[in-house]
Amino acid sequence: MYRDCWKSVYGIIFHYTRDEEIAEEISQDLFASIWERRKKIILKTTIEQYLHRAAKLEAFDYLRTSNSHREHINCALKSICGSKNCTEEQVFFNELNGNLNQLVAELPCRCREVYRLSQDQGKNNKTIASLLLISEKTVEYHLYKAMNYLRNNLQEYS
Repeated sequence: MYRDCWKSVYGIIFHYTRDEEIAEEISQDLFASIWERRKKIILKTTIEQYLHRAAKLEAFDYLRTSNSHREHINCALKSICGSKNCTEEQVFFNELNGNLNQLVAELPCRCREVYRLSQDQGKNNKTIASLLLISEKTVEYHLYKAMNYLRNNLQEYS
């Protein structure tokens, strides 16, 4: 199944995202999710049709959440640039954003995965729990752990 369908699933996702790395990552996640849920999935179509539909939905979800995230950042930058020290504030923002990304990369694997699904992709706890096959309490724990770690390591910016 994977060998037969991966190229077309990747192609669909790439068509919408126009980013090879993102398309590859979403494709891998999609196949992993299907494999983990293989005993629960009830197909009313062929596996190829199911995968193609799922690929489109995943691409649309990624675009929706990444655009929302980008809009929030642009809005924050615009409000910052309304002040006198626009360049200085932007440098400060870029430094903070870089440090945040570095700290997120240092989180334990599952904790980082939960944090990115929540903060970067805008998924709620219930959705994250079903995607990762963990309980909502576990999602809450990982988010708490991540936020606490980030808060403690970014105190100099407050």
